[in-house]
Amino acid sequence: MSTTPLSHDALRQLSATLVSARRTGQTLDQYPGPVPTTLAEGYAIQDLSLAAVTEDIVGWKIGMVPPELRAVMQVERLMGPVFDSLSHVVGHAHHDDEKITIPVFDGGFIAIEAELILELAVDIAPGSVDTTKGVAQYVKAAYAGIEIASSPVPDLNDYGPAAIASDFGNNHGMVVGAPLADWQSSLAEIETKVLINGKLINAAPANNVLNGQLAALAYLIDCAAQREITLRAGALICSGAITGVHETVVGASASVSFGTANQLNVEFVAL
Repeated sequence: MSTTPLSHDALRQLSATLVSARRTGQTLDQYPGPVPTTLAEGYAIQDLSLAAVTEDIVGWKIGMVPPELRAVMQVERLMGPVFDSLSHVVGHAHHDDEKITIPVFDGGFIAIEAELILELAVDIAPGSVDTTKGVAQYVKAAYAGIEIASSPVPDLNDYGPAAIASDFGNNHGMVVGAPLADWQSSLAEIETKVLINGKLINAAPANNVLNGQLAALAYLIDCAAQREITLRAGALICSGAITGVHETVVGASASVSFGTANQLNVEFVAL
């Protein structure tokens, strides 16, 4: 992987190819060109792609940088947009026979992540918040949720955080379930589980995110400020995978539960 900075033409070509693949549902054999090596380059590609997409952004995802890369990347997390057409707001817990059908890139990267979804209470303009003083006051509500990760590039995560950031953070939607009452005090007591095709994949306390979900939100606020992005009131924030990033395939069914009575069910279909 070259460490030579990518030219603006290279950034534009990568953006154009990734956006085209997402628009058409086309999968790619590999990352489509020179791989960005810094998050600045990854976000430059993401910004070009955002400028080419007219769809409304209704939220943001927060992903983790692998521990072994955090010193090199000088950051623990990364961010990407969630578009309106990929947002599935259920607002309640599913019964066993209920489900949401999720279109994903057949032959591309596909994964499910159990996540707490935070709803912003107010607009947050760049530079308007000192996150060192706490960010809980900017959360209107928290919901049981799912982030859908899917990309035209089947091995996108293997190319590193900058490549992930370049392709909208590897996001392809979210599912928003029931609100969690008294969430800040109850998360440690809520067991979160992910099942795929009826098999338990992993379970963890709902606060099992590096330094907690509010630390993830503080990162998002700071990163958005650096990128001159205003975070809008009502935006829904996927605050980080609780049990891990669980890869799956088209045709699979999956369930995520937050405690015994707060379940969401999905089925993956081809775009």
